[in-house]
Amino acid sequence: MEAFLNCQIGFSTHKYYFILHDSVLLYCKNKGNRVIGQIHLSIAKVDKRECQINITTGIEKIILLFENNFEKDVWFDCIQKQNQKLHLEDELEKIRSLQYQFESTLKFVNKTIEINPNLNSYSERLQSYGSVFIDKLSEIVDLLYQSAQPEFQSCQSINSIHTQSLKPAPLIKKSQKIKQQQYNLWGNIKNQILNNNIYQMKLPIYLHQPTTMLQQVATQMKYISILDRASSIRDPEFKIALIFGFLISQYSAIPKLLPLLSKINETFEIVDTYKYLSQQINENTIAFYATSPSLDYNGQIEYKFSFDNLILEIYLFKSLFISFKKNLDAYKIYSTNHLISIKNLVSQKPEIVVDGNFIIDFKGNKYEIEIRSNQIKALVGQFSISGTINKLIANNFYNEELILFQKDEKEFEFNKHTSLLPPSDSRFRTDLISMLEGNYYEAQQEKDKMLFEGEFLQSWFNQVQLDQITNPSEKKYDYKGGYFTQSNQ
Repeated sequence: MEAFLNCQIGFSTHKYYFILHDSVLLYCKNKGNRVIGQIHLSIAKVDKRECQINITTGIEKIILLFENNFEKDVWFDCIQKQNQKLHLEDELEKIRSLQYQFESTLKFVNKTIEINPNLNSYSERLQSYGSVFIDKLSEIVDLLYQSAQPEFQSCQSINSIHTQSLKPAPLIKKSQKIKQQQYNLWGNIKNQILNNNIYQMKLPIYLHQPTTMLQQVATQMKYISILDRASSIRDPEFKIALIFGFLISQYSAIPKLLPLLSKINETFEIVDTYKYLSQQINENTIAFYATSPSLDYNGQIEYKFSFDNLILEIYLFKSLFISFKKNLDAYKIYSTNHLISIKNLVSQKPEIVVDGNFIIDFKGNKYEIEIRSNQIKALVGQFSISGTINKLIANNFYNEELILFQKDEKEFEFNKHTSLLPPSDSRFRTDLISMLEGNYYEAQQEKDKMLFEGEFLQSWFNQVQLDQITNPSEKKYDYKGGYFTQSNQ
């Protein structure tokens, strides 16, 4: 359901295009534009008054304003039905889980009985009863799922609803009813994240932005010109300061929503004045490689999620290797105690806080930059470095201010498509394509399907063991070569 509506947020009134789907209310300036806000109605208090609906999440309040009570009642009823559907689908997931557990137990018991020939008759009887039970349970699940479907289309406009009579939701027979419990969206998400297998997280599509983890990591290439500049600098201290600027630049593009999780061996490439390739190595690691006329650049990033009190925390370990071609200078870079916190994830304005350290190892000398609550400082020889994740400057002995990095508001283009991309590229993902087209219902379905799909087979990175001078347990992935040659054929 969607329409242009007037709304009151704070003390100001706006007119936005609202979309209601799966108990999430989205709004943007115009139809097809980027979403600028969202409200998860399952954790909100919703009540109606004269020609208005009040929605309170505990963090923010928004008031939908209507020309008449008819429109108000239509929207309020649809919101209520979507919330009921969400509650029911949660219970259906529990039934499906029980069904899977029963099937697994049945197979195990069946194999045990088959070992003893004297129990063959019991085996056949158990299999027969078990098959009947599973079939009946499947019928109940399907019937309840059909009953949970709303009687309206998610993309139906308010104008078309004026000409229709709204039918009540189909009744579920008493024998088919499931005891409903209060659905705690964020508690469910927290439990899934704490399982440490992020690939099994069945999160709502509206918690994701229309990019993948691989594409998000690729935003580091937006400021590759900083390294090109560093390659021509003779002063080794200023060159290190510029490398720090490049490292900090990557935090200027932290998303306010979660990227879509990439499949194992999924890839993402960029071919510009440089060539860049990244690949999902395992559930928590991405390796990447880039080359340009001035440098070679490769590394990996490992990440882990935690979630509590509406704060999403991302723990990172990043290691990079930069080699400048002009003078063959090589730099090893690694992060320590890196934490990105996204507070008030469900609000209109989530707050992003970055903490951690980067260390550059150059010819046995180590240089460190410190990030504390988005504030940055470091000392590299004569250069005193300070700033934020949006701008970094260096002051020398003469108190000259040199800009190492400054955020560019121009958006990084992720989804340029060429005919030479391999099937493993992120841009072929059906959930991502559906999100970019604004079809969030299909995107949710395609995203859920990916949990049961296999991984891609081709790997472009080899794991190598670092020497004992560095951390023996540290992992490093080297680019095998051959990817861009293959893609050009």
